[in-house]
Amino acid sequence: MKRIKPELWEPADGMQLEPDALDIAKTSNNHLVVAGPGAGKTELLAQKACYLLQTNTCPFPYKILAISFKKDAAYNLKERVRERCGDELSKRFDSLTFDSFAKQILDRFKQALPDEYKIENEYEIAVKDPTILDYYNTEDPDYTNTANKKDILALHAARLPQNESSYAENIRNRVWQRILKSNLAPLSFPMIMRLAELIILANPKIKKYLQQTYKYVFLDEFQDTTDIQYDLFKTCFLESDSFFTAVGDDKQRIMIWAGAKKTVFDDFIRNTKAIRVPLTMNFRCAPRLVHLLNHLTEHLLEKTDFATPSSKWHPDQGECFVWEFENPAEEMEVLFQEISHWIKVDGVDPRDICILIKQRLEDYAGKLIEYFNANGINARDEGKFQDILTQDVCLYIINAFYLIFNRKDFEAKKYIFDFISNLRIEIEDEQLLRLENDLMKFIKEARKKYAEITLNEDSIKALVSEIIAFANVDRIMAYYPNYRNLRELTTSIDNVQDELIKNFVSSNDITSSLDMLVGKDTIPVMTIHKSKGLEYHTVIFIGLEDGAFWTFQRQPDEDKCTFFVALSRAMERVVFTFSNQREGRYGMQSQTKEAIKIIFKVLQESGIVMTEKKGTLL
Repeated sequence: MKRIKPELWEPADGMQLEPDALDIAKTSNNHLVVAGPGAGKTELLAQKACYLLQTNTCPFPYKILAISFKKDAAYNLKERVRERCGDELSKRFDSLTFDSFAKQILDRFKQALPDEYKIENEYEIAVKDPTILDYYNTEDPDYTNTANKKDILALHAARLPQNESSYAENIRNRVWQRILKSNLAPLSFPMIMRLAELIILANPKIKKYLQQTYKYVFLDEFQDTTDIQYDLFKTCFLESDSFFTAVGDDKQRIMIWAGAKKTVFDDFIRNTKAIRVPLTMNFRCAPRLVHLLNHLTEHLLEKTDFATPSSKWHPDQGECFVWEFENPAEEMEVLFQEISHWIKVDGVDPRDICILIKQRLEDYAGKLIEYFNANGINARDEGKFQDILTQDVCLYIINAFYLIFNRKDFEAKKYIFDFISNLRIEIEDEQLLRLENDLMKFIKEARKKYAEITLNEDSIKALVSEIIAFANVDRIMAYYPNYRNLRELTTSIDNVQDELIKNFVSSNDITSSLDMLVGKDTIPVMTIHKSKGLEYHTVIFIGLEDGAFWTFQRQPDEDKCTFFVALSRAMERVVFTFSNQREGRYGMQSQTKEAIKIIFKVLQESGIVMTEKKGTLL
């Protein structure tokens, strides 16, 4: 690709960046970008990557590393860069989560671990803390019965190598050794990060290799970075020649419960000498919602970093409601009626309507999802599908099925060709034409073969195997670092295959099964934490009640930020619901709003929010 002169470079796709953001995109300094919702923080990183690659400011063989908090955010950023500067340049842009970054270091260099920390056999991901706690309980039940579980887990995830300066440290050391020597070592992601960090600390050559590989490092959703994640970043990159750009918003710091480091902004500035740059534009939200967010910023969060709405909106656009109901049955019926009107009359795509829950999604929205699906509006727990829909190999399988059973799906053809050509980085242009011919031959043969047989579970599995074989397992594992562990690749393939089969059993139509899998015409339902970084035309938050915010008195600042995040996902309309009764784990219970009265007070005083009684409360 022809190099663009830096002075002639402009943001890709005609995107508009505010002056400070454009300056950050085009300069090689360390920056901490502090910006509110809708400011285009992810877009800024994508445009900066394009500038660095297209102008050759980041010359070959240097690469750019972007580390995000969530899988979907990492995937979204990677796709933006690929779309804006093409496959060739975007191959030098690695977009990962902290978990996957640490896991890649461990998988690639685990033989470089000090002898006492070598993993003797294979390992698996320990998703739940009890798996780790069980080891402590069998090692010393007296210790686990007297110590706080959070303290045990914190000690377990402390930096390596360990010392033996205390009774607890001795137990920790024995537990680590038992885990590392087991047949299938259950490693949590904090453990994986500590092992990755130890690899870097113990091997200066690997550290130097890493720093020489990544000339630029981006850190997305930086306010959610944990102590362990920040330790890994510092160990890998501090005091190197790399340049750092961190973006975040302390108004959206909702992961304190998961260990987010409260001082991470100040620490980053001190450690990297970064320049703090605020961005003020809100491109996402309609003006009235921006004004409401500013009101909450000042009167709920007690901050002063206000946003400015984009000129693309009419000043009167944006609406916010609080709807009060007697019980969840009325809430469910009214929401169904309103959403039906928005879809059928106003023409809003169901994928542009999101239903948010603070926690316990099944309790708050399980029956609503069932009711909607039974009455003609598709809805689903979106969190269950985020893993599948952000995995490259899963999307390759899905698009291959679409192309085989839907001949006019040109987008699917492009995705498949991009996927398989990326696996063959060594081939020249004329060989790409041969590869495209091979692809279409494979698709035609698959169309003919599977048109002549009745699809069932076995034939779907067979076709998945053929699709993977065409791409070549060895090439997939070689190109994608997260698939270098065959177990991880197999799990991803099985997940998409099982979901496709389940859908086919229900619909008996393969195209409908694919549509169900990708969520076509389906309202996403998710927790607020899952919604970070996403945006929707309309957001409905179910359960603005003390029962949902039961931690409010213990962690008011974090819960206020959680509420702020829910509101800020909406582009044009947001609805909060309150029900006088709510069905929970112990039956129907009365709900109050005494603990979170400050939220209702600030909403009412904004002059923007309309409170309406619905159902029998009318």
